Amino acid sequence: METLSRLLQPRSARNRPGLPADARATAVLNLHREGLLLAPTLRSIAIAKDLAREEGGEIEVLAVIDRPDALTLSVLERYPGVVDRVEEVDLGDLGAARAWGIRRASHDWVFLHDGDDLFSSNWYRAFFRQLRAGNIDPRAVYHTHVFARFGDLLDIRTTIDSEDPRFHPLFLVSEWYYSNKLVVNRGLFDEFPLPHNSARTGIGNEDWNWSAHTLHAGIRHSYIPETICFYRVKPARISLGLTPGMMQDASPLFDPQNILEMTRERGSRNPPLRGFSPLSAMKAEPISSEPPLPGWFWQEVTLQGALESMITEFNTMPVAERRLWLPNLNYNVVSATEYMMLGLDRRPKVFIFATMERMRAADMIVELLLEGARDLDGGAYQPVLIVDEGDHVFSEARLAATYGAKLISVRLMQEHYRLGEWYFRRMMMRPLMQFMNSIVIDTGSSIFGDVFGEFHRTILENQKQVMFLYTETGTDPMAPTLAALAENARLWRRHANRPVPVRIHPSALPLFTDDHLWQPHFLDARSTAALASVTSSRFAGLVRDGSIDLAALLAGNPAPALREEGVPEAHPAARWFQVDTRISGEIEISTLRVRDAELHLYRSRDAWISPSWFAVAGKALIENDELEIFSPHITIGRSREGRYHCTMYDYSKADLAFATMYDQSLGGGRIPVVAMTRAPLEDAGLDTAGALARHLYRMVRSGAGISIVQDSVAIARYGDPYGEQENADAEL
Repeated sequence: METLSRLLQPRSARNRPGLPADARATAVLNLHREGLLLAPTLRSIAIAKDLAREEGGEIEVLAVIDRPDALTLSVLERYPGVVDRVEEVDLGDLGAARAWGIRRASHDWVFLHDGDDLFSSNWYRAFFRQLRAGNIDPRAVYHTHVFARFGDLLDIRTTIDSEDPRFHPLFLVSEWYYSNKLVVNRGLFDEFPLPHNSARTGIGNEDWNWSAHTLHAGIRHSYIPETICFYRVKPARISLGLTPGMMQDASPLFDPQNILEMTRERGSRNPPLRGFSPLSAMKAEPISSEPPLPGWFWQEVTLQGALESMITEFNTMPVAERRLWLPNLNYNVVSATEYMMLGLDRRPKVFIFATMERMRAADMIVELLLEGARDLDGGAYQPVLIVDEGDHVFSEARLAATYGAKLISVRLMQEHYRLGEWYFRRMMMRPLMQFMNSIVIDTGSSIFGDVFGEFHRTILENQKQVMFLYTETGTDPMAPTLAALAENARLWRRHANRPVPVRIHPSALPLFTDDHLWQPHFLDARSTAALASVTSSRFAGLVRDGSIDLAALLAGNPAPALREEGVPEAHPAARWFQVDTRISGEIEISTLRVRDAELHLYRSRDAWISPSWFAVAGKALIENDELEIFSPHITIGRSREGRYHCTMYDYSKADLAFATMYDQSLGGGRIPVVAMTRAPLEDAGLDTAGALARHLYRMVRSGAGISIVQDSVAIARYGDPYGEQENADAEL
């Protein structure tokens, strides 16, 4: 500790006279709100600065503080001998703050640091040694040899040189390889500006983007031997680098023409590069090496562990895991990227997402959409069909010849290329990122739900138009495509803070009356006729009638309101009864009158039940004096996690049935509780589904007679009862 104390004493910030320019460098230290985590970082830098001086090098530490908190500033003030200059900015973005520091650096060689990471003590010294030995190329990027993550995650991996025959640039489609913990001649940043991050648009991962841009330009990424970055992994909710839903920007590296040329060039080398076999590769786990961790790694664990105790946890790793792993070299990703991107031309796209097993007459509806996309704006767009085929088999030749369309098969990506979830979602986003300002059409597909769930900000902010299309007719609240659209609509509504536009058949309007969530648009007459010809009339003949006018569909045709403002919607029982209704919390309470009879209806407000049920239940109560309660036989509700569950109740044990409903409501589920009664219930406290179930439980325990209509079903509609909780979770 005496050594540490000596190293942290204040030192002059001036360069020593007579030092050559190549013996000087600036370390740009980006700070935000690291607080006490900054202290071990500054102490680590102090040790490295001192060792660089012993080598004859000089390090200027430039701290760029962007919207800091008071604690971070107070920690910074305690180490005046470490930081030579301080620049305070108000940018709110890590990439922009880094670029600021690079421009303000006093020297051409620049190291990049974050305020919560530590480096091996030889980081600066090893660079100066390599520089003096002539081993440093001003047009190359140098990272640390080892990247050791600690904190919320404990793992170790080595940096792979981009000129290593095992490496392929297309690995970067799905995984990050080169961090911004590097040293470089700042002239490269003039040539390749550092991208910025945007939480609003979802475009980020500035080091990932920059690596793709520079690799495309032939810039080598290498490492300084026997150096280490100890990278602190914080919880995703407070880590800028782990902000959920961020996606790297478009890059010329992933341009379809560049992929074709790169594949041709690599395969024509003599001998061909083995970073990806010219013809085939085994479907296997990513290739990795595993030499044992060297002694210099453990020396730095001891030294840096004295500054940050969490680093000492590397000593607790099992012996079998004490290996210097290469990053994942997943050759399946390369093949999948080539499959996915080749065949895409320079035009913006119409991306059509479809799950064939979810949509009625999906085969012919997809063809209608492809035809409309082909003809949109005189062929200005290329159709791209992203499809989960189910039992369908597509003709790629016909897609290309007839519609100029590209097929991206979800099944092929998942099963043939064996892409894991992390790879898969980012891979499926790559065409959308390469062709921003395109049109996206979702038909309630499962694949769009997977991608949109993580990257909805990026899709909504960077595409010309996103359109939800509901092709079903009628008012089936359990239609699979409806459930998928509703899940996505919640995310859209939360991000855009407005109702979600959806194109629908007029007969489906009753499903989209929630004006908080939906803004329904009717299909135009031409599109309605075309869809009818391939659904209700699809077997009437071999020739379909009409085509989809995609331009009209995109322009929209807002549906008229089902009711005038202030005039309540007709109650589903109004066909048979005179209905007086009031609302108590989440319960709808109605009085039903017919001739000289009066009945009472209680249901949770989101519960749907067939209108015919009201007539049957009312008739049964009126004609059977021994009955006091009528309730549906089956309910379909949703759990707290959003999963549907179906329950069939045995009303010979009605007390158990209502007790089950009560328990489910206590667990946070959405339970459709519906009951028609002969006499009114006591209103006190009757304002939740659980309270209603409890009251009915007490009635049947007291001897009230109860009956059902066989196989009648009450359904909790697709709305989101958990939005407030999810918003609170998101704010964390």
